[in-house]
Amino acid sequence: MTDKKLSVIISNRNDSAMLVVTIRSCIEELRCFGPGNTEIVICDNSDPAALKLVRAAMPSGYERDGLVKFVRQDFPCLFTAREKAAENASGDYIVCLDSHMLVGRGMFRDLFLFMERNKDDPTMGFAHAPINWAHHHESRNRHDRDMSQHELGDWGIAYDHERTITWKGMPWICRRQWFLDKENGLNGYGALSEHRLSWGGGDMHIGVKPWLLGYKNWAVPTNAGIHIGPFPKVDVGKDKGVTRISKPTANGYRYRTYGTSGTGPHTIGFLVSCYVLGGEPMMLRNKPMIDKRFGRFIKTDKWWKPAMKFGENEKKWLDAHKVMTFEEMLAKKPWGEVQ
Repeated sequence: MTDKKLSVIISNRNDSAMLVVTIRSCIEELRCFGPGNTEIVICDNSDPAALKLVRAAMPSGYERDGLVKFVRQDFPCLFTAREKAAENASGDYIVCLDSHMLVGRGMFRDLFLFMERNKDDPTMGFAHAPINWAHHHESRNRHDRDMSQHELGDWGIAYDHERTITWKGMPWICRRQWFLDKENGLNGYGALSEHRLSWGGGDMHIGVKPWLLGYKNWAVPTNAGIHIGPFPKVDVGKDKGVTRISKPTANGYRYRTYGTSGTGPHTIGFLVSCYVLGGEPMMLRNKPMIDKRFGRFIKTDKWWKPAMKFGENEKKWLDAHKVMTFEEMLAKKPWGEVQ
């Protein structure tokens, strides 16, 4: 297809068997690119007790071939791990997945071809495949977040044609250099990676920033990336921040253990992101929704001032680089059907 490389980036934390399922699913869907044109870069930030299991489960033959690259981050943080995976990638484009995914048939190919067709468009931000969950029917595929009712967004719909959208989490594709560029690009996860913040809020943060900086997010009609779990009827425990499929032991298999996953409580990133994107007024507007959705994780009153401190540097950066405010973005709705 091309001599350009596509890099799949994955942050892994305490997944072993699910990580291998994800890797093998990626390998099968990358075959259409031909040998030597793709890679899978995993940045692992597992707990030390789980690392041995992760390494034992890795398909080492593909590491020797160079198709799979494993890099280690010795502290927990999803955002820095994804950035480190991108930094260690060599592709013109990066596709981001979680470590517990099945790749939709043709998903990589369709995302790549969309980017190639639009490679001369200077406004290109993220392009998204839809996402679904393993226990859901395909009718529940989702391409975007609906921001019409509140600013954090509810799940939207999937589209059968290319069109601009608000934002969504992975699976997404973008230009690698644009994602990492701190001067003329996205500046990655910004404050969330600068302070190694805990899980939650990163998708909204990097999803909204492109619009404020003058870029566009797109939906690509293709098969969905399938997220494996959590399964609401099975994965239920007293600690809502931890999902397991077996009793946790020092040597036992762990599944998506979010505990101690970075600085601050889970979902602190939503509060920080609101400050960076729209200042304290945006924090105040969204405080009731953050309390409603994530109150079991975070006490917003306690973390209000620390969140503003965490976001201080990136807010100054964004204020100097953005072409519209968050409020202007909501009023203009630049993701409408007409292009």
